[in-house]
Amino acid sequence: MLRAVKLARRSALASAILFALSCTDDVAPPSEPKPPTEPGEICDPANSKPLRLSFDPPEIVVAPGQIRRVRLTVEPDVCLPTVAKLVTDNAGVTAAPEDGKFDLRHATYDFNVTGGAIGATSIRARMERAALNPSGDSAEAALPVEVRDPALPKCSPGEATKGELSGAAAKLPGTGGLKGAELGVNAKAFARTDELALPTFASEVACGEDLTPSVAKMKALGPAVKFTAEKPINQAMPLRRELDFAIPVNPAAFPAAARLRHVQVLFKNDLRAKKARPIVVANPRVEKAGDGYVLRFSSPWLGTYQAAALEDAGTNKRKRRVTHRAVMGFSMGGGGAASFGVRHHDKFDVIEPLGGPSDWTWLLWFIENYAMGGFCPAGQPGCAKTPPNQYPMPDTFAHSMDWNHWWYQEGSGNGGHFPRDEYIQIFEDLAIMQGNPNGQNADPKLAHMAPGPKDGDPWVNGDRGQGRDCTITVDPISGRTAEEKQREGEQKQLESQCKAARCNGNQAIWKAPKNFFDDEYNPDGSLPVIAFCDGSPQQKDKDPYQNTWAPPPTTGAKPVNIVLAVDRNNNGVRDEDEPVIRSGHEPYDDVGADGKANKDEPGYDPVTNPDPNQDDYDYQINPTGTEGNHRYEAGEPFRDFGLDGVPFTADRHVAGDVGEGDGVYTESEGLKNFYSNDAHGIIRRWNDGAPGGPLTDDALRRVDFFTDGGVRDLFNFAAVANHFQGAVAARTNSAGVPIRTLAYYNNFHFLPGQDKNDPINFAPSRLRWADIADMPSVRYGDVDASASDIAKGDGQHVGTALQLLWRLQFGFYFASQRWPDADRRLIEVGGGDNGENYATETKNELGVDCERKGHCEKIFTGPKTRRVGPIAVTLPPGYTRKESAGVRYPVMYVLHGYGQDPRDLEALAIITNNFMNSPEQSYATRLAKFIVVYVDGRCREHKDGKGNVTPECIRGTFYLNSNRKDTEGRPMAQMDSWFDEVIDYVDQNYRTLPPADVEVSD
Repeated sequence: MLRAVKLARRSALASAILFALSCTDDVAPPSEPKPPTEPGEICDPANSKPLRLSFDPPEIVVAPGQIRRVRLTVEPDVCLPTVAKLVTDNAGVTAAPEDGKFDLRHATYDFNVTGGAIGATSIRARMERAALNPSGDSAEAALPVEVRDPALPKCSPGEATKGELSGAAAKLPGTGGLKGAELGVNAKAFARTDELALPTFASEVACGEDLTPSVAKMKALGPAVKFTAEKPINQAMPLRRELDFAIPVNPAAFPAAARLRHVQVLFKNDLRAKKARPIVVANPRVEKAGDGYVLRFSSPWLGTYQAAALEDAGTNKRKRRVTHRAVMGFSMGGGGAASFGVRHHDKFDVIEPLGGPSDWTWLLWFIENYAMGGFCPAGQPGCAKTPPNQYPMPDTFAHSMDWNHWWYQEGSGNGGHFPRDEYIQIFEDLAIMQGNPNGQNADPKLAHMAPGPKDGDPWVNGDRGQGRDCTITVDPISGRTAEEKQREGEQKQLESQCKAARCNGNQAIWKAPKNFFDDEYNPDGSLPVIAFCDGSPQQKDKDPYQNTWAPPPTTGAKPVNIVLAVDRNNNGVRDEDEPVIRSGHEPYDDVGADGKANKDEPGYDPVTNPDPNQDDYDYQINPTGTEGNHRYEAGEPFRDFGLDGVPFTADRHVAGDVGEGDGVYTESEGLKNFYSNDAHGIIRRWNDGAPGGPLTDDALRRVDFFTDGGVRDLFNFAAVANHFQGAVAARTNSAGVPIRTLAYYNNFHFLPGQDKNDPINFAPSRLRWADIADMPSVRYGDVDASASDIAKGDGQHVGTALQLLWRLQFGFYFASQRWPDADRRLIEVGGGDNGENYATETKNELGVDCERKGHCEKIFTGPKTRRVGPIAVTLPPGYTRKESAGVRYPVMYVLHGYGQDPRDLEALAIITNNFMNSPEQSYATRLAKFIVVYVDGRCREHKDGKGNVTPECIRGTFYLNSNRKDTEGRPMAQMDSWFDEVIDYVDQNYRTLPPADVEVSD
C-alpha cells in the first residue's frame, strides 16, 4: 500500500509540472515513453532500486570450437526497451556475442560462448539505466572465459602421496600427477570425544583405475583418485562424519550442455562397493586449483572417486505435466508432507518434507533398536553398558541414544523443550493414529496400547469407570469462543484426573505376574511384566542427554501406553535397568534377499571380504542393498514364533501371541499401517497401492523433492532425510544411474549461486537453478559448531532464526521454479484509498471481505469424512484487485508442526508476499505468486452421530488416516482423506491454476 501511495504522489507531481509547462510554454513537451504494463501492474522507469546484471554460469571453461550456453539476467524490471552492451577483452579467445535486448517481458538474454584460441579473457556486459531515472544508474558484469585443451589431467599407476591426518595437519594434498587432489577434515574433529570424533590416522592419496567403463555412456571428466586410510579407521564402514575430498577435473571436457547438477561422482570401494557406481555426495562444486580445476565434495566413505557425466547430459528435453500444487511441512508436518505427498504424488509437482519423519522405514528401526533399547538381555543382567554417544551405528550425522538416555541438547532452536513425557506422548500419538508398531493388543479399541491391558482395567480407564479410555486425553486446546474455553477447562481437568488415577500410587498399574513372554528379556515367562509411568524432569547437567531417565515424580508422571517393562526385582515399578519390551514383529535376520548373512556368503573374510555378495544396504553407496536395510524381505530367515519371539507360547501367553506357527512372517497391525504410508516404501515400489498409483519412473520424473534436517536435530531428522534421499537414489536406469539428479548440501551457503565463504547470508533470488540438483537435501547446521552457536539453535530441530528463515525461503523458491507459467509481475496491492479497485465478486463462499484482508480462515467439515478442523489461506499480492480477476495461481499447502494450529503460521505471508512483489527483483528472479493454504493437523475432538465426544488423539495427527473407530464404527481422524477434501475445497473457492504442460530439460 505504501508503494501505491508513493507512486500516486509521484504521478500527481508529474501531472502538475506538465500542466505548468503547458501554461507557460507554447512548445508541447516531448511525450515520455511508457512501459507496456498490464492493468494493475507496476513498472516505474525511474525505479531507483540498484541495477544488477549477472551471468549464469558465472564463469566459462570451454574447449576450442566448443559452445557453452550462457544467460544474462537483469534486476530489477527493465520497464522500457534497454540494451546491454557485450564486449570481449580478447576476440581471439572468444568473440563477443550480440548485444542483449531487454524489456519488461524479457529479463534474460541467452547467448552462446564459443571457444577460440587457448587463453583467458572476459566478456563484459554494461547496461545504462533508462534516461527517465534521475540517478543515471548503470550496471556492469564480467564473465571470465577460459579456453583450455580438453585433455584430462593424468596420474600414473602407482603414483601416491602418504601422510597423517591430525588436529595439527588436517589436510593431505596430492603431488605430481595428483596435484589438486586432496583429503581433508575439520581439525576440530580430532579434539572431540563423542561419535563425531576422529582419531589421528595415516592415509594415502593415490592414482586409481578408470571407473567409467563400469557405467554405460559415461564420460570421464578427470582421473580416478583412490583415498585410503589405515587403522584405526575402518574402510569397510562409513564414518559418522564426512571427510572433504578434491579430485582433478577439466571443465573443458564437460559435455557441451552439462551443468554442475549433471556431474556424476563415481565411487568404488574394494570392500563394500567392488563395482563402480554413481553415488550422491555433499557440496559438489568445481573450483580453480593452481593452473587446473578440481571437483570438491564431502562424503563419509573412503575409496576411489572419479568425476564423470553422461555423454548426452543436458540435452534431453521433455514435456512435463504440472499440477500447480506443492506441499511443504515442518516437523510433524514434514512427515505429513512425505506421506500424503508421495501417496498422492499425482496431485503435486513438489513435495518438501522439512525436518520431519519422512522415512518411517529407518525411523521405526531406530526407535526400536535405540530409543527403546540399551538393556541387558535375559541371563546377562550385569552386561557391560555402552555410553549412549558411543553406540556403533553406520549412520552419518545420527546421534545414538537408548531408553534411559534420550537426546535433548540445550539451545533455542529446538522448537520446544521436548522432555521425556513429550517424547512418550509423541510415540503414543503415532500409535493412536496407526496402531502400536511395537506390539498388538487383542482389543481393537486399544490398538494403540501394548498387548495385555484390557478395557475395564484401572490402567486403561483410570477412575472414570469402564468404557472411558483414560489412555487418550486430548491435549487441552486453547479456546477462542465461550464454548471452546469451557471445553478447554474440561480437557485440562480430565487430563489431570486420568494422570493422577493411573500414576499416583501403584493401585492402577497393570501387571502380569508370569507368562508374559519375550525372547530378549523374559523368554521363560517367569518374571512379572508391568505397565509403568515415566516423565522425569530434564537434567541440564547431562547435556546433550538432558532427557536421561530418573525416577518419575510422585505427582504429574506420564503413563506409558505403548510398552511394558520386565519387573526383574518384582517391586511393582520400573527401575532404571529394567528393560522395556519390543514386540512389533516376529524375529528375522536382516541378511538380504539371498537369505545369507555376510559370514555365510562364499568367500567371506572379515577383513578383506566382509560383504562377498555385495548386498549390504547403505543409503549412499548401495541404496538397493537388502542386507541391513531395516525391512523384512522374502527369503530372509524368520522365526515363526509369533510377536513374542518365543516358541510354543500361543496358548500360554497372557496377552496372546499373534502369528505363531502360521507359516508367514508376521508384523503388528500398527507396524503394517506405518509401512503402508511410508514414503520410502512407495518410492522403492515396495508398496504400489498408494491413491496416486504406482510411483513409476515417469511419475518420479514428474515430481521433485526437497528435504532437510538439522545435524543436531533431537529426532535425528537429518539422518532420516539421508535415507529418504537414498530411496530416490535407488531408482536408477538400466546403467545404474539415478533417473533424477541428487545432492546433499551442508548448509545453504553451499547451494550454487551462494557465497560458500559467507555462511550467514542467503540470497534465494540468486540461486543458480541449472546447477542445483533436481532432488536437493540440505543438512543445516555446523557439526563442529561452537557452544555459543549451539545455544542459539544451530542445527537443532528448528534451527537458528536465520536457518528457519532460509529453510522457508529455499522451500518457497524451489517450488516456484517448477511453475514457469506462474504470475511474477510487480503489481499494485490494496484497493486504493476508497477501496474502489477491489473486486466486488468472488467464487469464494466466504465472500470478498477476507480476501481483501489477504487471508481467509475456515472451520472446514469434510463432506465425506465429516472431520472438522480449521484451515487458513493467505492470498498473493493483488489477488483481490479488479484487474486480477482473471489471474489464477498455483497453491502451496503448508503443514504445521506438532501441537501447532494452522493459524499459527499465517505470519509466513509476510515472507512470501514480500518476495512475490519485490521491486528489487525482476520477472526472472522474483518469487512466483501463489496461494498458501495452512492445513490443520492438530488433534481435535470427534463427535459421533449421538453427540458422544471422543479425542482423535492427544496433540498431533501426523496427517495420517487413523485406524480408530467411534462408538458407531465410523472411522475417526481420517486426515489423509480430509486433506484430499481440503484440496477440492480450495479449488472450488479460489482461483487456482489448472494443470498444464511445460518443457523441461533433464
